[in-house]
Amino acid sequence: MSTYLVDNSIWQKAGRSTRIAHRLTQLSPLHLFITCPPQVLEYCHSARTAAEYAELRRDMDDLLPAHVHPSAADALDIQQALWRTGRMRAAAAFDCLIAAYARVNGAIVLNNDRDFGYIADAVGESFHQEYVPE
Repeated sequence: MSTYLVDNSIWQKAGRSTRIAHRLTQLSPLHLFITCPPQVLEYCHSARTAAEYAELRRDMDDLLPAHVHPSAADALDIQQALWRTGRMRAAAAFDCLIAAYARVNGAIVLNNDRDFGYIADAVGESFHQEYVPE
């Protein structure tokens, strides 16, 4: 069993991409899905109404929160690794935080966002991600 932190690039497209929905279906009975505060904030930020916000928040409340929280240094180390590889703007601050949560919790970031591939290239084997195309 592996632990996955599912990025919003996956959650937002799961309803319209059969490939993404299929991958989530493959993983869900066998692996653990976790959330973290920056991922939940991004997910809920997409709401267009108060009712939709409440629904999105309930979605995230049904998932297990990450049990280990990274330090500021954990996130800054990821950002600094991007700088060292010449990709200083390749991943947003929230993506660095999400990656830090995944890293300290031994989770794989499931994503449809190239940013996490750039992070993996910069950080090396201590960070794991899986890109799922649409």
